[in-house]
Amino acid sequence: MSYGKVAIRYANSFLESSIEKKNLDRAADDMSVILNAIESSSLLRRFLENPVVKTEQKKSVLREIFSKNVSADTINFIEFVVDKNRESALKDIAEKFLELKDEYSGVARVEIKSAFELSSEQKKMLEQRFESILNKKVIANYSVDEKVIGGFVAKVKDTVYDASIAHQLELLRQQLLKGSLLLN
Repeated sequence: MSYGKVAIRYANSFLESSIEKKNLDRAADDMSVILNAIESSSLLRRFLENPVVKTEQKKSVLREIFSKNVSADTINFIEFVVDKNRESALKDIAEKFLELKDEYSGVARVEIKSAFELSSEQKKMLEQRFESILNKKVIANYSVDEKVIGGFVAKVKDTVYDASIAHQLELLRQQLLKGSLLLN
């Protein structure tokens, strides 16, 4: 289930609080820990979504799980979310917080797939190019995908930059089909 508006409201609130307290980086690290824990544990997800478990039990368990790895401010925020019966939205809140933090910090995360491992020089060139296009600092995540054939496919949020040979061949095929239809 998606908790879009709820997640935005809570994430924005925690972001503003973190900026005010000048601990934004620590809060982002904490939210990454929470997000990774929820994504990697189906047991934790089921626990958060279980309406039978009482609020105090949920707060106690979450405090036990996260108290060694996150700040007291983040623990207080988690408990606030649980008090408001929004614990099942915690994963979405953490994701949205990290997005908002990147936006506030002027950072863009770019997923880049290529047919082969790129050299450090190629990576640096791509990152510089995207920094000039997006006007933000770029944090790139690289992966290899043989389906790309050559070139690369980059994704920034919902925007895809397809500079792959496979894409170029598909465009050429469409032009040829369009041309053959005109000839008939």
